[in-house]
Amino acid sequence: MTTLNPTEQRLREQLEKARQQRGLTHAAIAEKLGIRPPSVTVILTRRSGKIPQSLIDVLDALGLELIAQPKERDA
Repeated sequence: MTTLNPTEQRLREQLEKARQQRGLTHAAIAEKLGIRPPSVTVILTRRSGKIPQSLIDVLDALGLELIAQPKERDA
């Protein structure tokens, strides 16, 4: 079995945390995305839909990491 790299793991954990904080179900996210709920589960919990390794390699080369944060809202 392939192990997620640390960047992917952190991103998936942050997405799941944000989902829970907003009280959204996988079904609610699926509806927003126009996909089926099982697809959301796969995206958030499995090794499908991986971040391209080349992007992760560039981030590492630049000493950067991908961070998910809430969008700024218009006042």
